[in-house]
Amino acid sequence: MDNNSNPFYLKLSSSLITITLLLVLLYVGRSVLTPLFFAAIFCIFLIAPCNFLERHGVHHAIAAIICMLLAIVITATIIYFISAQIISFKEDLPALTKNLNKASDNVQLYMQEHFHVTPGKLNTSLENIRTKALASAPEILGSTFSTLSGILEYAVLIPIYTFLLLLYRRLVVRFIIACFSEVNLEAVAAVLGRTKYVIRSYIFGLLIEMLLVALMTFIGLLIVGSKYALLLAFIVSVLNLIPYLGVLTAAIISIIITASSSEPVVVAGVLIVIVVVHLIDSNILLPKVVGSKVRINALVTIVGVIIGSELWGIPGMFLAVPVMAIMKVLFDGVDELKPWGILLGEDVDYQKKNRLKAIKTRLAQIKKNKK
Repeated sequence: MDNNSNPFYLKLSSSLITITLLLVLLYVGRSVLTPLFFAAIFCIFLIAPCNFLERHGVHHAIAAIICMLLAIVITATIIYFISAQIISFKEDLPALTKNLNKASDNVQLYMQEHFHVTPGKLNTSLENIRTKALASAPEILGSTFSTLSGILEYAVLIPIYTFLLLLYRRLVVRFIIACFSEVNLEAVAAVLGRTKYVIRSYIFGLLIEMLLVALMTFIGLLIVGSKYALLLAFIVSVLNLIPYLGVLTAAIISIIITASSSEPVVVAGVLIVIVVVHLIDSNILLPKVVGSKVRINALVTIVGVIIGSELWGIPGMFLAVPVMAIMKVLFDGVDELKPWGILLGEDVDYQKKNRLKAIKTRLAQIKKNKK
């Protein structure tokens, strides 16, 4: 029976059931799939240098090891410089505590003067907050330990997975192609090639965007006199990978760190720098550098980031856009899934394609009339 003859509710039901099963699978297998997805993205990005080394006579295993070592050295160098800033920041933690206590006293005075709240009620409320905080301390400590252990686990698994995927990438491609009939081999090969190109271009665009955002933020923070310009520039550039929500988180963290060692004027300057850099990034860098590689509308991006956060936590927020980019390539390459590709894409692109198609049709009609 032809699938196109099925009623709409059957098609919708099958789509919803498939999506639900995929979401359940992603949630249940998050501990295994999260580092594997990161490794797959890094592998796609490292395929080009790996192929370059292989074309020049380097054995494929040696080429994969060299690429992984270079990636690890670059990452370790960045972590080293950022760690130096973090160690320096630890020396200002007492000043940060002092500033927070002063701000707390100011809030209490403001509430007493404007809301006529007695000191006794304020002290009672603060004592209740402290009691709840102490009661939840073991849970917070356990969550922190779990986060740290997760980071260490990712730090070990992601390089191993990336190396193995680089080593067996051709085997994986052959497996994917073997899953489809010979009639669809051309379409499958086209989708795989397009996926590799989109993800590689997307990651390369993100790296350029991160570098430019970090550079602009660093220069701006030096101008306003921030003590931790390098650390804050790194935080802003990394959190900027999370669409829409990252810049808000970066601004809050930057304000807290700056308040530990600087005057209010510098704190205001840091906030202004972050806002200006975000405006430049969202209106100039993102459309030019990254937007040309992956075109996903804002609504789907926000929903995808939230779903990624619910499924995989913070790693899911970073993986949301690359995963949606892969999904869009897949949807655009399969006729039955093209409506979903339209839903993920931008309406401007759809109109441009239609306009281009109309122009080609018109030119063909003119040539036909001349004949």
